[in-house]
Amino acid sequence: MESLRKPWILGSILIFFLPAAAYADAGLPMIFLSYPSMIVLLLPVILIETAVFTKMIHAPYKKSFIPNGIANLVSTLAGFPLAWGFLFLLEMITTNFSCGPGFDSIQNSIITVIEEAAWLCPWDNQYYWLIPAAFIISLIVAFFISIVIEYYVLKRFYRELENKILRKAVLFSNIASYGMLIILSIGFLAFSIINK
Repeated sequence: MESLRKPWILGSILIFFLPAAAYADAGLPMIFLSYPSMIVLLLPVILIETAVFTKMIHAPYKKSFIPNGIANLVSTLAGFPLAWGFLFLLEMITTNFSCGPGFDSIQNSIITVIEEAAWLCPWDNQYYWLIPAAFIISLIVAFFISIVIEYYVLKRFYRELENKILRKAVLFSNIASYGMLIILSIGFLAFSIINK
């Protein structure tokens, strides 16, 4: 009996640890493209948001830079993965763990990119426009999550500030930074389509 158990245990361990076959049709998880981009863009975002924030609350730029930097760091490190997770959950629910309807019409193309914004199916010949379009969708979701996260982080630094003023300052600073990111992404999308 002992001699039968050892090969079974060894076989189980080998099966568990042997890498599964890699398939070329696994698609593209956008988090691996979008998250590094957001980290690279963190400093310009902090600079823009601090500039808008200080104008809105009438505070010195130097005094607001560190709190805004911390708020943006938290919203980037936590908020962007949350946005991706939300989009991934939406994708799993709407596609039933499959792909969108495809690209046979404009309507289906729009539905496909919205449904697959977190994890693009292997539409290799469509990636030139799907990647920037999916990034724009993730920016829209991240915008709303960032507002909530940054408000609560900045509230710790600005306890004396009226909540209404703080909310408005966070909203407009995020409109400025995400507006810039979306405009850049739309430009990249247009460039990709034109140069296809």
